[in-house]
Amino acid sequence: MKLLAKIMIGLIITLMIYPHQSEAQFGKLKSAMGKSKSKSSSGGGGNAFASFNDETDEMGITGSYYGLSDGKSYGYRFVKEDEGKLVNQLFYFEKAGDDPQLKMDMKESYFRKAEVKLFYNWLSASASGYIELIEVDPGVLAQIKSDRSYNDGPVALDATRTVVDVYAKDKANFDTWDIETAQAKVDMLIGTLKADEFVKVKKNLEKFEVYSTYKGKIAFAKGTNYLRNQKSNQPTEKPANFITKAELGATVAFKPYFEQPLEVSHPGAWFNITYEMAGEITDREKLRKSSTVFAENIPQIDKDQEKFYFWYPKVTVNTSNNVADYAFLELLRKSQNQLTAGQVYDLKVTVWAFKDGANIDPVASSTIQLEYTKEENGTKKLLFDPIKGWVTVLENLLDE
Repeated sequence: MKLLAKIMIGLIITLMIYPHQSEAQFGKLKSAMGKSKSKSSSGGGGNAFASFNDETDEMGITGSYYGLSDGKSYGYRFVKEDEGKLVNQLFYFEKAGDDPQLKMDMKESYFRKAEVKLFYNWLSASASGYIELIEVDPGVLAQIKSDRSYNDGPVALDATRTVVDVYAKDKANFDTWDIETAQAKVDMLIGTLKADEFVKVKKNLEKFEVYSTYKGKIAFAKGTNYLRNQKSNQPTEKPANFITKAELGATVAFKPYFEQPLEVSHPGAWFNITYEMAGEITDREKLRKSSTVFAENIPQIDKDQEKFYFWYPKVTVNTSNNVADYAFLELLRKSQNQLTAGQVYDLKVTVWAFKDGANIDPVASSTIQLEYTKEENGTKKLLFDPIKGWVTVLENLLDE
């Protein structure tokens, strides 16, 4: 399907929802489509852009391309200078003629850093008006849509990029480059760019005491408020507010800090957490697969892969709002016969990179001491109160 035709569908939907934007939206689209001096089209029977293959450019992109989705031919021409100005643009042709139907800007810094050839254009401020092309192999371009609205430049590196079509100079390339393969290559190229960006981010993070001290470790606190920060990559938490010992059954919040974002260190993985205490161990992902009770109450941790720490702190239990990690409650249930009033137990918390059904590598780990307090409203009540005790609640749920 023609590149602009796909964008037209998205714009029509946008205009139905936001009719007051119709004049501006159609104006942009007409300006992109209405510049061709020739009425001839590439059609399906011939190749109106064969002459493009005789041209050369420093990027090696210019040529006649076939669309994977419709088999038709289209013209792409890399233009370094236009009307006496340095532009570094990719011209797109659906019709034979001197004027392109679309001009896409090149993200030059991506090419300088990692030789990634990415071109983009915003036909409208909405996500449906965004066009992006990335060269995934010499003579092969992937067309991409995204979930982000207007940005000053291409959509950000952390945006979702979905390959919707592939263009190739040689149709034989489609034997290798289908949508799925192109998507994998796009993900790899964007990952390379992110890795470069992460080097800069980490250098700045090292200036913050909490990150430089706790990377690869887990910080514990009496509440999640001690572990929050307001701006991305600016961890302003105060280590003086962290704890190394708490009452067993009382609120314990925790936050891991990573040497690298998970999507860099372990692409395609998500997070898992294990708890170890008193000779017992529980694993969130194993429990999720063991019963519907745990599957419904232990959500997969599939966010923050692009971050150097969890944006929202986790808790073992939180007495202020009766929230708990059911994997930790299962640890309490399994170890209850080994627990004695007055004793102190080491709780080891480990955050893992998890993929293909297995823990691959630990990415953060630390230990906190938990004391079984003797007071009337202490640990025994917190764990075994006949109505609200943490262990009682879990056992009742498992018995249903």
